[in-house]
Amino acid sequence: MNIVLVIFFFLSGFFVLFRRTVLSLMELFVSSDQVIRFFAIGYIVIFLPIALWLISLPDSTEILWKLVLLVVSIVAALEGLIFLVFPDLPKKIVNFYLSINFYLWAIPSSLICFLLALFLLARSYIGPIPEITECEPDYPLSVVCVVNNPEDLAVTPDNNFLIVSEFGGIEPLEEMIPGKLSLLDLITEESLPLDISYSKNTWGDGLCIRKSGDLIGPHGIDLVQRDDDLYQLAVVNHIEYESVEMYELLRKGSQWALNWRGCVKAPIESYLNDVSLKSDGSFFVSHMYDREVSITTFLAGALFKYDTGYVLQWNNKEGFSKVVGSEGAMPNGIAFDQSKNLLYINDNLGDKVRVLDLTQNKEISRTFLNSPDNLILKNNSLWVTTLDHEILDTLRCSGMKVCTLPFSIYELNPISLEEKNRFSFKKTIFGLPTVALPIGNKIWIGSFRSDRVAYLNTERK
Repeated sequence: MNIVLVIFFFLSGFFVLFRRTVLSLMELFVSSDQVIRFFAIGYIVIFLPIALWLISLPDSTEILWKLVLLVVSIVAALEGLIFLVFPDLPKKIVNFYLSINFYLWAIPSSLICFLLALFLLARSYIGPIPEITECEPDYPLSVVCVVNNPEDLAVTPDNNFLIVSEFGGIEPLEEMIPGKLSLLDLITEESLPLDISYSKNTWGDGLCIRKSGDLIGPHGIDLVQRDDDLYQLAVVNHIEYESVEMYELLRKGSQWALNWRGCVKAPIESYLNDVSLKSDGSFFVSHMYDREVSITTFLAGALFKYDTGYVLQWNNKEGFSKVVGSEGAMPNGIAFDQSKNLLYINDNLGDKVRVLDLTQNKEISRTFLNSPDNLILKNNSLWVTTLDHEILDTLRCSGMKVCTLPFSIYELNPISLEEKNRFSFKKTIFGLPTVALPIGNKIWIGSFRSDRVAYLNTERK
């Protein structure tokens, strides 16, 4: 509905500048008492029920589009009532406007419409944002406050641990600092150090070397069992140079450890986000936007939804190549279904989830969700987190470690992208989600800015 109102105000801003058409409609409106009565009754019949419905909603003053529509509906319904009681009033109003220079009032009216449309594009949630300092559950969410910025999650083969990508940030939104990879014990809910050893670059492109003590800036991660039955973890890295780091996941007693097996340097212009592995060690990776992008360009992409990036495919023989048809407004989360040769792409700034059939080289499905982030393909479902607000809303969270803006988790049909389930939250103990990972009867939720992970117990009454 937010986009519907944006389009309406943009079109209204253009329309009001067409002098001949506007003046003709104004003259038609006051051409007779019957016409005035017709429009007055129409305003009441259409807008009064909308106003009453919005008033009945508990969040009508917290969501911008609802508040704008409520004000418009109340004004229109009152206008209809006044014109019905005083049919001479609209004639006097129209005659006044006809007596002055058209553009004296048309241009300000047009600017108001354009500014309102831009405001609706940039803002969504205008309600209160609780400041969270305690690590306490808030039904139906529970939290584990032992990690920082758990941007992406992967579950170990025994389903007992989460591998956590503790995110350091991306430019131009924030200063980029190192992060780390860690283990979260799902039974004790404790964070554990993830031991990392280093070997030769045999799973990468051979162009980089890593050693103990090297810093890492992890972002998206993916874990698969390879054709040789080894477990491979891929990690998008932003520190020192843009790369995809490769690790072998090894059992270490009752826990797990990593052995670095190589990395792949990204093209110099690329700024990566998420990665999806194939069982042969090749992968897909999303390129968000050019590395030299400014905050102004980023915000323009968020407002106008134009293409800023694409998805790359890499293998050891041919290197990188662009996936045909993958262009979008900040491609973010990706997932690859190897059995069906389907590539799933989230356009974070474009508000879309897409499915590309790589056998036919065409898009077979898409759905529109607000700011979708990472993707998890599991249990014959596609899991997506969304931000139920707009990009400038996050400015209100400056200084907050936990930003509790509204968000949702969607379970989608992996072919049609039809909604199976949706869980929505606001004014709770968590926010700015990036990933939803179902494990048993819990859905684990990560965030790009938080001192905690959350989980939702789907069996809890």
